[in-house]
Amino acid sequence: MSRLAEFPTLRAQGEVQEGAAISACEVTVEPPGITIAPADGPPRTWPAHEIAGVERAGYEIAVTRALDRQGIVLRRFARRTDELELALRRCRADALARLMAPPDEIPLEITEATGPAPGFLYRHEDGLRWVPDAGQCFARLYGELDSARFHADDYSVVLDGPLGRSEVSGLRRVTRELDAEADRCIEQARAQFAQALDEAGAPWAEDARMGRIRQHVPFAPTVEQVTQAAGAAGLICAPRRDFWAILRDADVIRRLVVSADPQGQLRLVALCPVGTGELYEVLSEADHASFVFARADDAVRAWTEVGFRREPIFADHEAEEYRILAGVLPSLQQARAGLRQRVVHDDPDAWWRRLQH
Repeated sequence: MSRLAEFPTLRAQGEVQEGAAISACEVTVEPPGITIAPADGPPRTWPAHEIAGVERAGYEIAVTRALDRQGIVLRRFARRTDELELALRRCRADALARLMAPPDEIPLEITEATGPAPGFLYRHEDGLRWVPDAGQCFARLYGELDSARFHADDYSVVLDGPLGRSEVSGLRRVTRELDAEADRCIEQARAQFAQALDEAGAPWAEDARMGRIRQHVPFAPTVEQVTQAAGAAGLICAPRRDFWAILRDADVIRRLVVSADPQGQLRLVALCPVGTGELYEVLSEADHASFVFARADDAVRAWTEVGFRREPIFADHEAEEYRILAGVLPSLQQARAGLRQRVVHDDPDAWWRRLQH
């Protein structure tokens, strides 16, 4: 286990092998990516998110590119091989963690996990994000968790909540600190959520305070809660009230998802069965279309794991970096694959008819 400081730029001299060709080169590793400057050709740069894998064998490091699975081998870096390996792994992990965290969010701490499943754990203000060297990433937010528990036999932390169980091992001494700190952060997240609901006059503040309703976690509302939601300030914006009324009168509001941003602004989503799947309807924002997914839960989970960005889940075309992220983030991959329909809000009755087909 080691706690890592801000990413330093590394520049080292060695050789690069691409296919059968070998040449002397200078390699620069910095947060935006890696630049390889061979002695006999122009420099080439890979953005950090394009690094798919870093595998070391002795004094050779194989680096694989995500887009085409092509690779290079870096050799003859002598005593700087250890530094280069760590810098390459960290460069990739930092890039993926940035795509999973809210824009401009800086991690409070970065911890390297060692052992059979190495990687990097990022502790942010709102939760924990895990980027392994190989395998699936995850983000777990304090607002949706039940607990974080330490297991001394393998130095692991197990995160439990309604959205499932996640585990990171090989963390050594930091696990005991995470155990205590995560419990404090979970309680704090619940209290802040309840306060935001209280201030908006929303009907679920006590349920949030006791953990019966969690941020980002779907729950089945009672008839009374559905009725009360319309009276809470900011839960349903004015341009969506007619659409909310249609869903309410059709008795299709099976689940609701509510959350609060750091400023206490509430976000409400209704999940409703419709013709081609499950409607994901954002009621607190006027500039969000209606989306139908095979499983709306995939979009709910992905929303928490892509830093609350719309583009990775809802955009018509996926940007390159999010296509790469989807390869290691199951919720994003499943949400994109399960997207069935996009419906704009125009005439409410016409909108509802289109959702039936």
